[in-house]
Amino acid sequence: MKRACGFVVFRWMNGQLEYLLLQASNGVHHWTPPKGHVDPGEEDLTTAFRETEEEAGLKSTQLKVLNGFQSKISYTAWGRPKESVYYLAELRDAGAPVLISEEHSDWCWAPVERACHLVSYAEMQGVLREAERFVTGAAPDARG
Repeated sequence: MKRACGFVVFRWMNGQLEYLLLQASNGVHHWTPPKGHVDPGEEDLTTAFRETEEEAGLKSTQLKVLNGFQSKISYTAWGRPKESVYYLAELRDAGAPVLISEEHSDWCWAPVERACHLVSYAEMQGVLREAERFVTGAAPDARG
């Protein structure tokens, strides 16, 4: 089974919680948080940091990982089973620039309902809603 890891990256902008989504430049041009395949021998969290920097230009020093959040989804991609693991990270500087790779054609910051509309897949919507509950409920001090 293919395995991918990434971050649900969020920021507070003008008192509103927003999530970073990237639009794939191939296939059906779907929207997802930054994620990518785990390299042989690589730790999941290391993959999440590497892929977020490669795909969105955000370095590990720009992210504050929230402990206690991990969400896994399983699905079929290109006819093969795949599992994606998402961690949760706050962008320390809400105005930091996002620099997408050639793998993506667009990006945006979106509140949870708009983000869920963009991602379209129920499993990914569940991850975003779970992240929203974690940030606003279980970790009210996350606003830092």
